[in-house]
Amino acid sequence: MKKVNFLLLFLTAFILTSCDPSQGILFTNKGESNVKVKLIINPQFKNDQLDEMKKGDSIVFNLIPHNPEEKIGHIYFGRGRWNNENISEISKSIKSIEIENDNYKIVYKSQNAISNLLKENYNGIVMKSLNIKIDDDFFN
Repeated sequence: MKKVNFLLLFLTAFILTSCDPSQGILFTNKGESNVKVKLIINPQFKNDQLDEMKKGDSIVFNLIPHNPEEKIGHIYFGRGRWNNENISEISKSIKSIEIENDNYKIVYKSQNAISNLLKENYNGIVMKSLNIKIDDDFFN
């Protein structure tokens, strides 16, 4: 009986720790033209992951639609689940987000606009992810 309880406890602990998804922001180009995503980092708020990735004061992704290796930009924030508090902290660390293609440019400048962009693109049922899909309708 003790072996069964120990095995059950071990399996429960393993399942609970192994189900922790990775936190990240994924920018995916689903359109037909090249897309440039530029995140200008707010120097007033420290974020190790963003600070590690930035060059100068920003992080830039050039997303090419028909190249599988270059149609995605990813920022990894470690293990865990997204929640409103995490999203709020990340949005404070970002001063602005610029998304542009050959014809249009959208700039998210305020903390509220950045937070809303992230929250609107946070989806899924069990393994929720933060994936900003940029297609040709994104700019309309």
